[in-house]
Amino acid sequence: MIKSLLRSWAGRARGKGETLALTLNENVLRYVHASASDERGARLKAWGAEVRGNSTREVFLKRARAMLPSAERVIAVLDSRDYQILQLEAPNVPPAELQSAVRWRAMEFVEGSPQDYTLDVLPIAPQPRQPAKVIAVLAHNDVVRARMLDCKALDQPLSVIEVAETAQRNLLRAVLQAEANPPRVAASLAVDAGRALLIITVEGQLHFFRRFDFDADKFTVLDEMAAGLVGGNANGEAVLRSLTQLHRGLDLWDDINPQLPLGTLRVEAGAATGAIVARLRPETGTETMPLALSAVFEVTASKSQPPWSDAAYLPLLGALLRPVEVQ
Repeated sequence: MIKSLLRSWAGRARGKGETLALTLNENVLRYVHASASDERGARLKAWGAEVRGNSTREVFLKRARAMLPSAERVIAVLDSRDYQILQLEAPNVPPAELQSAVRWRAMEFVEGSPQDYTLDVLPIAPQPRQPAKVIAVLAHNDVVRARMLDCKALDQPLSVIEVAETAQRNLLRAVLQAEANPPRVAASLAVDAGRALLIITVEGQLHFFRRFDFDADKFTVLDEMAAGLVGGNANGEAVLRSLTQLHRGLDLWDDINPQLPLGTLRVEAGAATGAIVARLRPETGTETMPLALSAVFEVTASKSQPPWSDAAYLPLLGALLRPVEVQ
Protein backbone atom coordinates (compact mmCIF):
# COMPACT_ATOMS: atom_id res chain seq x y z
CA MET A 1 0.00 0.00 0.00
CA ILE A 2 2.27 2.76 1.28
CA LYS A 3 5.76 2.89 -0.19
CA SER A 4 8.75 3.63 1.98
CA LEU A 5 10.74 6.69 1.00
CA LEU A 6 13.90 5.49 2.71
CA ARG A 7 16.71 4.05 0.65
CA SER A 8 18.11 0.69 1.70
CA TRP A 9 20.93 0.98 4.17
CA ALA A 10 24.04 -1.16 4.51
CA GLY A 11 23.63 -4.20 6.76
CA ARG A 12 23.96 -7.94 6.93
CA ALA A 13 23.72 -10.09 3.82
CA ARG A 14 20.16 -10.41 2.55
CA GLY A 15 18.36 -13.54 1.39
CA LYS A 16 18.10 -12.95 -2.35
CA GLY A 17 14.52 -13.23 -3.55
CA GLU A 18 13.23 -13.79 -0.02
CA THR A 19 10.50 -11.75 1.69
CA LEU A 20 9.91 -10.92 5.33
CA ALA A 21 6.53 -9.62 6.51
CA LEU A 22 6.36 -8.28 10.05
CA THR A 23 4.11 -6.38 12.41
CA LEU A 24 5.26 -4.58 15.52
CA ASN A 25 3.51 -2.79 18.37
CA GLU A 26 4.55 -1.87 21.90
CA ASN A 27 4.31 -5.43 23.20
CA VAL A 28 4.98 -7.97 20.45
CA LEU A 29 6.71 -8.46 17.13
CA ARG A 30 5.35 -11.12 14.79
CA TYR A 31 6.88 -12.20 11.46
CA VAL A 32 6.58 -14.62 8.53
CA HIS A 33 9.57 -15.37 6.25
CA ALA A 34 9.23 -16.75 2.70
CA SER A 35 11.97 -18.06 0.43
CA ALA A 36 9.76 -17.30 -2.60
CA SER A 37 6.45 -15.49 -3.02
CA ASP A 38 4.22 -13.91 -5.62
CA GLU A 39 0.51 -13.17 -6.06
CA ARG A 40 -0.32 -16.88 -6.35
CA GLY A 41 1.36 -18.15 -3.18
CA ALA A 42 4.54 -18.47 -1.14
CA ARG A 43 7.02 -20.98 0.21
CA LEU A 44 7.31 -20.38 3.96
CA LYS A 45 10.63 -20.87 5.72
CA ALA A 46 9.92 -19.55 9.21
CA TRP A 47 7.50 -17.62 11.38
CA GLY A 48 7.28 -16.63 15.00
CA ALA A 49 6.79 -13.92 17.60
CA GLU A 50 8.83 -12.09 20.20
CA VAL A 51 7.04 -10.70 23.27
CA ARG A 52 8.45 -7.62 24.98
CA GLY A 53 7.57 -8.58 28.54
CA ASN A 54 9.23 -6.33 31.12
CA SER A 55 12.10 -5.32 28.84
CA THR A 56 12.80 -1.79 27.74
CA ARG A 57 11.92 -1.14 24.11
CA GLU A 58 15.61 -0.95 23.25
CA VAL A 59 16.28 -4.41 24.70
CA PHE A 60 13.11 -5.77 23.09
CA LEU A 61 14.16 -4.57 19.64
CA LYS A 62 17.67 -5.94 20.15
CA ARG A 63 16.24 -9.40 20.92
CA ALA A 64 13.92 -9.19 17.96
CA ARG A 65 16.76 -8.14 15.67
CA ALA A 66 18.75 -11.23 16.64
CA MET A 67 15.73 -13.47 16.01
CA LEU A 68 14.64 -12.16 12.62
CA PRO A 69 15.92 -13.80 9.43
CA SER A 70 17.29 -11.55 6.70
CA ALA A 71 15.39 -10.97 3.46
CA GLU A 72 15.73 -8.95 0.29
CA ARG A 73 12.22 -7.49 0.62
CA VAL A 74 10.67 -6.40 3.92
CA ILE A 75 6.99 -5.51 4.36
CA ALA A 76 5.65 -3.91 7.53
CA VAL A 77 1.93 -4.44 8.21
CA LEU A 78 0.28 -1.65 10.18
CA ASP A 79 -1.92 -2.28 13.19
CA SER A 80 -5.55 -1.35 12.42
CA ARG A 81 -5.30 1.48 14.98
CA ASP A 82 -2.46 3.10 13.04
CA TYR A 83 -4.32 4.04 9.85
CA GLN A 84 -7.68 4.92 8.39
CA ILE A 85 -9.20 3.27 5.34
CA LEU A 86 -12.09 5.02 3.61
CA GLN A 87 -14.31 4.45 0.61
CA LEU A 88 -15.05 7.76 -1.11
CA GLU A 89 -16.70 9.01 -4.24
CA ALA A 90 -13.97 9.54 -6.81
CA PRO A 91 -13.30 13.22 -7.51
CA ASN A 92 -14.02 14.21 -11.11
CA VAL A 93 -10.45 15.17 -11.95
CA PRO A 94 -7.78 14.00 -14.42
CA PRO A 95 -5.88 10.87 -13.30
CA ALA A 96 -2.75 12.90 -12.58
CA GLU A 97 -4.69 14.96 -10.03
CA LEU A 98 -6.54 12.08 -8.34
CA GLN A 99 -4.13 11.59 -5.44
CA SER A 100 -4.20 15.26 -4.46
CA ALA A 101 -7.99 15.55 -4.81
CA VAL A 102 -8.59 12.43 -2.69
CA ARG A 103 -6.20 13.76 -0.04
CA TRP A 104 -8.31 16.89 0.40
CA ARG A 105 -11.60 14.98 0.37
CA ALA A 106 -10.33 12.53 3.00
CA MET A 107 -9.56 15.36 5.40
CA GLU A 108 -13.23 15.38 6.40
CA PHE A 109 -12.50 12.18 8.34
CA VAL A 110 -9.11 12.88 9.94
CA GLU A 111 -7.56 15.61 12.04
CA GLY A 112 -4.67 17.85 11.12
CA SER A 113 -3.26 19.08 7.83
CA PRO A 114 -3.43 17.12 4.55
CA GLN A 115 0.35 17.08 4.51
CA ASP A 116 0.43 15.29 7.89
CA TYR A 117 -0.57 12.02 6.21
CA THR A 118 0.89 9.48 3.85
CA LEU A 119 -1.81 8.46 1.37
CA ASP A 120 -2.43 5.62 -1.03
CA VAL A 121 -5.42 5.44 -3.39
CA LEU A 122 -7.00 2.33 -4.93
CA PRO A 123 -9.46 3.02 -7.76
CA ILE A 124 -12.56 0.81 -7.84
CA ALA A 125 -13.92 -0.40 -11.16
CA PRO A 126 -17.12 1.62 -11.82
CA GLN A 127 -20.50 -0.13 -11.61
CA PRO A 128 -23.58 0.70 -13.72
CA ARG A 129 -25.72 3.53 -12.37
CA GLN A 130 -23.32 4.20 -9.50
CA PRO A 131 -20.82 7.01 -8.93
CA ALA A 132 -17.18 6.10 -9.34
CA LYS A 133 -15.44 5.31 -6.06
CA VAL A 134 -11.95 5.00 -4.65
CA ILE A 135 -10.45 3.49 -1.51
CA ALA A 136 -8.12 5.79 0.40
CA VAL A 137 -5.63 4.58 3.02
CA LEU A 138 -4.15 7.24 5.29
CA ALA A 139 -1.43 6.82 7.89
CA HIS A 140 -0.07 9.74 9.87
CA ASN A 141 3.49 10.60 8.91
CA ASP A 142 4.54 10.02 12.53
CA VAL A 143 3.31 6.41 12.29
CA VAL A 144 5.11 5.82 9.00
CA ARG A 145 8.28 7.39 10.36
CA ALA A 146 8.09 5.24 13.51
CA ARG A 147 7.79 2.03 11.48
CA MET A 148 10.78 3.09 9.37
CA LEU A 149 12.85 3.74 12.48
CA ASP A 150 11.76 0.45 14.03
CA CYS A 151 12.85 -1.42 10.91
CA LYS A 152 16.16 0.41 10.93
CA ALA A 153 16.67 -0.66 14.56
CA LEU A 154 15.88 -4.23 13.47
CA ASP A 155 18.40 -3.98 10.60
CA GLN A 156 15.66 -4.71 8.08
CA PRO A 157 15.49 -2.61 4.87
CA LEU A 158 11.82 -1.62 4.78
CA SER A 159 10.42 -1.87 1.27
CA VAL A 160 6.73 -1.11 1.69
CA ILE A 161 3.95 -0.73 4.24
CA GLU A 162 0.81 -2.88 3.98
CA VAL A 163 -2.60 -2.86 5.70
CA ALA A 164 -4.88 -5.73 6.70
CA GLU A 165 -7.68 -5.04 4.19
CA THR A 166 -5.47 -5.35 1.14
CA ALA A 167 -3.50 -8.23 2.69
CA GLN A 168 -6.76 -10.13 3.17
CA ARG A 169 -7.73 -9.34 -0.41
CA ASN A 170 -4.43 -10.89 -1.51
CA LEU A 171 -5.21 -14.11 0.38
CA LEU A 172 -8.71 -14.40 -1.05
CA ARG A 173 -7.53 -13.65 -4.58
CA ALA A 174 -4.78 -16.28 -4.41
CA VAL A 175 -7.16 -18.94 -3.10
CA LEU A 176 -9.68 -18.21 -5.85
CA GLN A 177 -7.01 -18.17 -8.58
CA ALA A 178 -6.10 -21.73 -7.58
CA GLU A 179 -9.67 -22.90 -8.29
CA ALA A 180 -11.02 -24.00 -11.66
CA ASN A 181 -14.17 -21.86 -11.68
CA PRO A 182 -13.92 -19.09 -9.06
CA PRO A 183 -16.93 -16.83 -8.50
CA ARG A 184 -16.76 -13.25 -9.69
CA VAL A 185 -17.87 -11.83 -6.33
CA ALA A 186 -16.33 -13.28 -3.18
CA ALA A 187 -16.15 -12.44 0.52
CA SER A 188 -13.61 -13.30 3.18
CA LEU A 189 -14.16 -13.25 6.95
CA ALA A 190 -11.03 -13.23 9.12
CA VAL A 191 -11.45 -13.36 12.90
CA ASP A 192 -8.78 -12.72 15.55
CA ALA A 193 -8.74 -11.48 19.15
CA GLY A 194 -12.46 -10.77 19.33
CA ARG A 195 -12.59 -8.74 16.13
CA ALA A 196 -13.52 -9.60 12.56
CA LEU A 197 -12.63 -8.14 9.20
CA LEU A 198 -15.07 -8.77 6.36
CA ILE A 199 -13.98 -7.90 2.84
CA ILE A 200 -15.70 -8.38 -0.50
CA THR A 201 -13.90 -8.45 -3.82
CA VAL A 202 -15.10 -8.30 -7.42
CA GLU A 203 -12.79 -10.08 -9.87
CA GLY A 204 -10.02 -9.86 -7.29
CA GLN A 205 -10.41 -6.13 -6.65
CA LEU A 206 -11.29 -4.85 -3.18
CA HIS A 207 -14.76 -3.25 -3.14
CA PHE A 208 -16.00 -3.49 0.44
CA PHE A 209 -14.57 -3.77 3.97
CA ARG A 210 -16.06 -3.74 7.44
CA ARG A 211 -14.70 -4.40 10.95
CA PHE A 212 -16.83 -5.51 13.90
CA ASP A 213 -16.77 -7.47 17.16
CA PHE A 214 -16.87 -11.23 16.69
CA ASP A 215 -16.35 -13.73 19.52
CA ALA A 216 -14.95 -16.78 17.73
CA ASP A 217 -14.27 -18.67 20.96
CA LYS A 218 -17.97 -18.89 21.79
CA PHE A 219 -18.63 -20.81 18.57
CA THR A 220 -16.31 -23.57 19.72
CA VAL A 221 -17.78 -23.62 23.24
CA LEU A 222 -21.34 -24.26 22.11
CA ASP A 223 -22.24 -27.87 21.39
CA GLU A 224 -25.07 -28.75 19.04
CA MET A 225 -27.70 -28.57 21.73
CA ALA A 226 -26.52 -25.20 23.02
CA ALA A 227 -26.32 -23.87 19.48
CA GLY A 228 -30.04 -24.43 19.19
CA LEU A 229 -30.62 -22.20 22.19
CA VAL A 230 -29.02 -19.01 20.88
CA GLY A 231 -29.91 -16.15 23.19
CA GLY A 232 -30.65 -18.45 26.09
CA ASN A 233 -27.19 -18.31 27.69
CA ALA A 234 -24.09 -16.15 27.71
CA ASN A 235 -22.32 -18.15 24.99
CA GLY A 236 -25.39 -18.14 22.79
CA GLU A 237 -25.88 -14.41 23.20
CA ALA A 238 -22.29 -13.78 22.18
CA VAL A 239 -22.75 -15.94 19.07
CA LEU A 240 -25.95 -14.09 18.20
CA ARG A 241 -24.23 -10.70 18.48
CA SER A 242 -21.41 -11.89 16.23
CA LEU A 243 -23.80 -13.28 13.62
CA THR A 244 -25.87 -10.09 13.67
CA GLN A 245 -22.80 -7.98 12.90
CA LEU A 246 -21.81 -10.26 10.04
CA HIS A 247 -25.29 -10.22 8.52
CA ARG A 248 -25.38 -6.43 8.72
CA GLY A 249 -22.25 -6.30 6.60
CA LEU A 250 -23.56 -8.80 4.06
CA ASP A 251 -26.96 -7.09 3.91
CA LEU A 252 -25.28 -3.72 3.37
CA TRP A 253 -23.39 -5.16 0.40
CA ASP A 254 -26.60 -6.58 -1.07
CA ASP A 255 -28.40 -3.25 -0.63
CA ILE A 256 -25.65 -1.21 -2.28
CA ASN A 257 -24.77 -3.70 -5.02
CA PRO A 258 -27.85 -5.77 -5.94
CA GLN A 259 -26.31 -6.40 -9.37
CA LEU A 260 -23.33 -8.15 -7.72
CA PRO A 261 -24.67 -11.12 -5.73
CA LEU A 262 -22.16 -12.78 -3.46
CA GLY A 263 -20.82 -16.04 -4.88
CA THR A 264 -18.91 -17.39 -1.88
CA LEU A 265 -17.86 -16.62 1.70
CA ARG A 266 -14.47 -17.90 2.86
CA VAL A 267 -13.68 -18.02 6.58
CA GLU A 268 -10.42 -18.14 8.52
CA ALA A 269 -10.46 -17.96 12.32
CA GLY A 270 -7.74 -20.34 13.44
CA ALA A 271 -9.02 -23.22 15.57
CA ALA A 272 -12.58 -21.84 15.46
CA THR A 273 -12.84 -21.92 11.65
CA GLY A 274 -14.71 -25.22 11.41
CA ALA A 275 -17.27 -24.30 14.06
CA ILE A 276 -17.92 -20.90 12.48
CA VAL A 277 -18.32 -22.34 8.97
CA ALA A 278 -20.72 -25.02 10.23
CA ARG A 279 -22.85 -22.36 11.89
CA LEU A 280 -22.81 -19.93 8.95
CA ARG A 281 -23.56 -22.37 6.13
CA PRO A 282 -27.33 -22.56 6.71
CA GLU A 283 -27.61 -18.81 7.31
CA THR A 284 -25.62 -16.93 4.68
CA GLY A 285 -27.50 -18.02 1.57
CA THR A 286 -24.21 -18.50 -0.27
CA GLU A 287 -21.43 -21.09 -0.49
CA THR A 288 -19.52 -20.89 2.81
CA MET A 289 -16.25 -22.73 3.47
CA PRO A 290 -12.79 -22.33 5.03
CA LEU A 291 -10.33 -20.10 3.20
CA ALA A 292 -8.11 -23.17 2.51
CA LEU A 293 -4.73 -21.47 2.68
CA SER A 294 -2.93 -24.80 2.40
CA ALA A 295 -3.56 -24.54 -1.35
CA VAL A 296 -1.61 -21.27 -1.48
CA PHE A 297 1.29 -21.72 0.94
CA GLU A 298 3.97 -24.39 0.95
CA VAL A 299 5.35 -24.94 4.46
CA THR A 300 8.97 -26.04 4.59
CA ALA A 301 9.46 -25.43 8.32
CA SER A 302 9.12 -28.38 10.71
CA LYS A 303 6.60 -26.78 13.07
CA SER A 304 3.55 -28.83 13.98
CA GLN A 305 0.98 -26.20 12.98
CA PRO A 306 1.02 -23.85 9.95
CA PRO A 307 0.97 -20.11 10.72
CA TRP A 308 -2.65 -19.65 9.63
CA SER A 309 -3.71 -21.83 12.57
CA ASP A 310 -3.17 -18.60 14.51
CA ALA A 311 -5.29 -15.90 12.84
CA ALA A 312 -2.89 -13.19 14.05
CA TYR A 313 -0.57 -14.24 11.20
CA LEU A 314 -3.16 -13.73 8.44
CA PRO A 315 -2.22 -10.12 7.58
CA LEU A 316 1.43 -11.13 7.34
CA LEU A 317 0.64 -14.05 5.04
CA GLY A 318 -1.43 -11.76 2.83
CA ALA A 319 1.38 -9.21 2.73
CA LEU A 320 3.70 -11.86 1.29
CA LEU A 321 1.41 -12.06 -1.75
CA ARG A 322 1.68 -8.38 -2.51
CA PRO A 323 2.95 -7.76 -6.07
CA VAL A 324 6.45 -6.36 -6.32
CA GLU A 325 6.42 -2.66 -7.22
CA VAL A 326 8.20 -1.66 -10.40
CA GLN A 327 10.81 0.92 -9.53
